[in-house]
Amino acid sequence: MRKFFGKFVSVTLAAAVIAMFALSSDDKWCSRVDKAFDESALGSFLNESKAGYGRYATGLPGQAASVLADSGENGENGGNGGTEQDIGRTADTASTHRATDRDYEETDKISDGINVEGVYACGRLTGIYEQTEGVLVVNTTEVTDEDGKKVNPADKKVQCGDYILSVNGRTVADKEELSEAVNDIMKQYDERHEDKSTVNIKFLRGSEKMSADITPVRMDDGRYYMGIWVKDDLAGIGTITYYTKDGRFGALGHGIGDGTQSGNLLYANSGDLYSMKLTKIKKGKSGAPGEIGGVVYFGKKSHIGTLDCNSNLGIYGQLDSDELSEYAAEDTYYPVAGKDEIHTGRAQMISEISGKLEKYNLEITNIDKKATDTNKGMELKVTDDRLIELSGGIVQGTSGSPIIQDGKIIGAVTHVFVDDPTGGYGICIDEML
Repeated sequence: MRKFFGKFVSVTLAAAVIAMFALSSDDKWCSRVDKAFDESALGSFLNESKAGYGRYATGLPGQAASVLADSGENGENGGNGGTEQDIGRTADTASTHRATDRDYEETDKISDGINVEGVYACGRLTGIYEQTEGVLVVNTTEVTDEDGKKVNPADKKVQCGDYILSVNGRTVADKEELSEAVNDIMKQYDERHEDKSTVNIKFLRGSEKMSADITPVRMDDGRYYMGIWVKDDLAGIGTITYYTKDGRFGALGHGIGDGTQSGNLLYANSGDLYSMKLTKIKKGKSGAPGEIGGVVYFGKKSHIGTLDCNSNLGIYGQLDSDELSEYAAEDTYYPVAGKDEIHTGRAQMISEISGKLEKYNLEITNIDKKATDTNKGMELKVTDDRLIELSGGIVQGTSGSPIIQDGKIIGAVTHVFVDDPTGGYGICIDEML
């Protein structure tokens, strides 16, 4: 069972920070959050604790957390010379597989049980929590042993994007289990005076299972460390695009990366949606996309739905029955537009960015029906003065906001232009379905 902690922390969505985890079980929190965020070049969610070791400080089930939306990996996402960002790339999946484009095609996307002729347009902001499958390696680092010597035990053994699955055959599901496994094994060696100094870890690199022998270092606190920065959960904010009459939903319009420099989609084993309260809007400006922030309580009473797929085209899952009934009583059921029906000209996006669901005027300026990057099937421009005054245009965290044209749902907002927050990209709805 996962431990609960009762502190509040600020976390940024997707390209935020990771603190060093060197196999510590310290439960205390540190106050170096802002400094760590400013100085870190690593992409992830903030995981910070005493001495920079261990402990995730995202909102855990049963705990509230202050959460900000942020950009995609390393702040850039290709195309246009790196002039656009994913907006609100966030948490994760819930199934125990890595969702790739091929996986997605073979499973017919999420068409099982879905009526693709029509869906409810949503636009609600939601808190997202996910736990990785295995323990995700973010980087390796030097540690100082009890004799004052600096070593990097895991250098060239594991790399960014690997998922540690077991230690000496002992399955590990989170950082605590990884720490306990390594220290238990090393202490047993010490107690038996065995001439052994390594542990064997099995890990997943892409789709390939691999193993490596690592020699943990005992530091002056008496515990053993492998010098690996890792994480095992993520939390953030995103926007639900649509849901069906039976409660299947799609959100974001793009996949959730693992937050590391590998650029891979996150490999997770559980994921959930939670209600949130909007607390801040940072307006976007040229060169600095805006963002939204809010408080999410990751508890049973705030649970909205369960995630079961993370794809390059969005995240998917099932709304809880109570939320489905509540949402459906308020939202509009729209026919789904095919690509051939989408045209340049006026459209609207639905968003909860003002604190309530509202429609904002857009202009579809270009449509690329053969786009190699399906997240950028149409180019759009915010023309609504209310939204420009409120947020500067498109901001991080509103990724997934549904787009309506001619009485049909045509897609979702996915990117914002860094040099012009009133402009961005959207994905066509038939790509998400």
